[in-house]
Amino acid sequence: MVRVTAPSIFLAFLLPSLAAWGTVIPRAPEEFDYVIVGAGAAGSVLANRLTEGNRFSVLLLEAGPDNEGVLEGTVPYIYPRMFGGPYNWNYSTAPAPGLGNRNGPYFRGHVLGGSTAINGMTYTRGPSADWDRLASHLGDSSWSWARIQSYFRKNEAFEAPPGPPNNRFTPSVHGTSGAIGVSLNLNNEWIVPPTLQAASEIGLPYNNDVNSGNPIGISWQQFAIKNGARSSAATGYLRQNVAGRTNLNVRVNARALRLVPNSGPGPLTFRTVEYRDETNGNIVEVSARRDVIVSAGVIDTPTLLMRSGLGDPAELRAANITPRFTIPALGNNFIEHPGVPMSWSVNTTLTDDELDKDPALFAQELERWNANKTGRLAQTSLTHIMYNRLPRNHSIFRTVSDPSGGANAPHYEQIVANKWVTLGARPAGNFIGMTQFVMAPTSTGSVKLNPADILGPPIINANSFNTEWDKAVIRHAIRSSIAYMRSPAWAPFNIQPTFDPTVADTDARLDAFVAASGFGGAHGVGTARIGRANSRPGSDVVGPDFRVKGIRGVRIVDASVLPFSPAAHAMVPVYVLAEKAADTIKAAP
Repeated sequence: MVRVTAPSIFLAFLLPSLAAWGTVIPRAPEEFDYVIVGAGAAGSVLANRLTEGNRFSVLLLEAGPDNEGVLEGTVPYIYPRMFGGPYNWNYSTAPAPGLGNRNGPYFRGHVLGGSTAINGMTYTRGPSADWDRLASHLGDSSWSWARIQSYFRKNEAFEAPPGPPNNRFTPSVHGTSGAIGVSLNLNNEWIVPPTLQAASEIGLPYNNDVNSGNPIGISWQQFAIKNGARSSAATGYLRQNVAGRTNLNVRVNARALRLVPNSGPGPLTFRTVEYRDETNGNIVEVSARRDVIVSAGVIDTPTLLMRSGLGDPAELRAANITPRFTIPALGNNFIEHPGVPMSWSVNTTLTDDELDKDPALFAQELERWNANKTGRLAQTSLTHIMYNRLPRNHSIFRTVSDPSGGANAPHYEQIVANKWVTLGARPAGNFIGMTQFVMAPTSTGSVKLNPADILGPPIINANSFNTEWDKAVIRHAIRSSIAYMRSPAWAPFNIQPTFDPTVADTDARLDAFVAASGFGGAHGVGTARIGRANSRPGSDVVGPDFRVKGIRGVRIVDASVLPFSPAAHAMVPVYVLAEKAADTIKAAP
């Protein structure tokens, strides 16, 4: 790894404590056409696409280590092991009233591939209504569902299971030659019949394909798993089809500290990134001849820009940072899918709880996975995903307008798991779980620097379950889940809730249950939202060209620019956003 840096008046002026962050070595910065900060979903896509054809040179900086050889990040079943240790930023949310003033973990990937290298691999595009809504928000029909299809296919390499589709997916919906492998989970055979039958018994329709643009109903869940292993941004965009590209330089253990503005007169311009080599503490400067592209994610993108003097002047001064440019929206509009996991006991030993509590069984399955990437470890504990909306006559609509994208945009998500999912220690026995998320939330929070330690964990205020709408949706979702588990389909398994089912008898009791059992989510968006070219710089952070409004030399491409929460896990929307952004950037003069 190259370790070069250059001192500057800006560095000493902005933060006198720079020397405490590492060793500054006075050398001229390297130059590339583009410097990309963050090798997650967006950064990896951009690094790949911008280096096609050898037209541009690109440096991709990743704060975390390499993903190569990390078993926990490769074997699908054990992905939760990535939630601790060096591969996660180990952030926490601030105490939230809607969660009983509890804080909780907020998982963000700290590894090549970013959060695509640690997440649950759920592959959902979202409803067509949300993409049409984005097109309307930007006044640009190229973002519409109909016109964004080529980017979905560019991202996806769908692996059909053996045999005919059998109503498990719709072949015409999918791409087959893209960067990310996508497949279904098929090994949890015992749970499939009751899962589908129970949905039918409560009136939830069957949906052939969750990624058709209309996700309402119960569908086979699709995952970023290829040949029995995780398919991440790193494996899909940085390890295949890039061999021999001398114009792509990827550096891991390289944490961006701030952006450095150009000196001299003229508009405020940033073309230099200062990063710390985490292997030796050296502080390095690199420069972009064209643009710095910030793709550090919904948490670390706003905090990096704040450390660079952008944002709310009062907050910057409180952190001993000299304000450079006022961007009121930066770090605000943080939107999440808050969730509540619940578990029920069952009388079968076919649940994946057995894998977790029987070391010999786990070792046997790991040996099988190592041999041919098959077996129970080649998938997660999930097989089906359910999306639904509140009934039209729900009382909440007397006072609140529907905030979703449209008639095919779900209000909530439910996922059945072949194991215990409730927060806290698992008791003896076997279980199935259900986690429900609010998919069209109206609660908004913020991401701020900790003024006492601006390189430490930021203050993440998810503000979960803070509106009457979000409370109404999660209540309905939980009551729906209880009814689902009470359906005759589950009776042969002597299913019993591990919680007091009378919590659903009143709204007040259910709110207390949510406050004690819920969590802040893991699909955050919105902290550097995108707007039209003529929108006020203070209301939006970037324009349609992904350039930060009011300054030069900086673009943002990642989940932080999404202006509202898509009714999907955020990974695929970010992949597609980045694919489209790459074409926008390549077309720029």
